[in-house]
Amino acid sequence: MKKSFLTAVLASTMLAAGVSVPAAFAQQGAAPMQQPAPADSASVTDEQIGSYITAVQRVNMIIQTYQPQLDAAENEEAAMAVQQEAQVELHAAVEQSGLSVEEYAAIAAGSQSDPELAARINAQAEAAMGQPQ
Repeated sequence: MKKSFLTAVLASTMLAAGVSVPAAFAQQGAAPMQQPAPADSASVTDEQIGSYITAVQRVNMIIQTYQPQLDAAENEEAAMAVQQEAQVELHAAVEQSGLSVEEYAAIAAGSQSDPELAARINAQAEAAMGQPQ
């Protein structure tokens, strides 16, 4: 389960890098949007971290759903259609978790540049995985 979460964190980082699409999709030609400033540990609440973890899990499931469709796309037009559909779902998943896409991207970017924030996220994720759901 921990490996799955780490994979999801990587996926979320990719989403943050492009704000609108994960790197797996970005390599197909989607142009990334401007990156937000990374959040630092002091500016992120425990509640936001919980929302971020929920969003990461949802983003990972969406990527797992759409990646095979993207891989099977017969041409660039079909790939772009898959990307656009996935992008809508990715944004909705993040917002349903209680964060804006910008907040999500800032936390994801911050988790890469601020070891304290990354440790807080990992600790809360591990605690959540240890609890029955």
